[in-house]
Amino acid sequence: MYAIDKLQIGYGRRVLSMLDQVVVEPGEFICVLGRNGQGKSTLLRTLAGFIPAVEGEARLDGRPVRRWSAAERARKIAVVLTDRPQIGSLRVRELVEMGRQPYTHWSGSLSDEDREICAGALKQVEGEHLRDRFVDSLSDGERQRVMIARALAQRPQVMLLDEITAFLDLPSRVTITATLRRITRETGVSIILSSHDLELSLNAADRIWLLPG
Repeated sequence: MYAIDKLQIGYGRRVLSMLDQVVVEPGEFICVLGRNGQGKSTLLRTLAGFIPAVEGEARLDGRPVRRWSAAERARKIAVVLTDRPQIGSLRVRELVEMGRQPYTHWSGSLSDEDREICAGALKQVEGEHLRDRFVDSLSDGERQRVMIARALAQRPQVMLLDEITAFLDLPSRVTITATLRRITRETGVSIILSSHDLELSLNAADRIWLLPG
């Protein structure tokens, strides 16, 4: 499904890390560990097709990720970054519904099926009670649940999550990690999570990618 072939990542001539031939299995939970500056975020952005690889390629369904159009990639790969965008007075249900944008036509209007998918995504992260809350009123842990729900609403094959637990307290980190592991089992979505949390990663992940350094 998702294959990585002699992938070198970095910017220009600066090579940060390399992954040799790797296949990500459906429903696999992978944690990426490494020090700051070793390339965790760059790796995820390369796997998502946001930036080109220095060498090699990542292929999804047999086709290089960079050759998928942005709309096609958004139907197959969901990304949640560390950045906290300023969302203003958006309600939780509205944010989650934005995950259906790759499937809606130019008007962005949602069908009953789209709304059902969004409700199901919130249920998967145990966030139904947050539905009508304003996003700015959420705690950090609640906000990350909602961002995961928005990614799930895309119905992706792969989810790439960049240190989304970095600013959470320990109970929230444990809860989010357990939620992600459950999602892989229930949906078959492959999840690749970059993290600094060695102990949680070792306990939860099916596989660890340890970057050099």
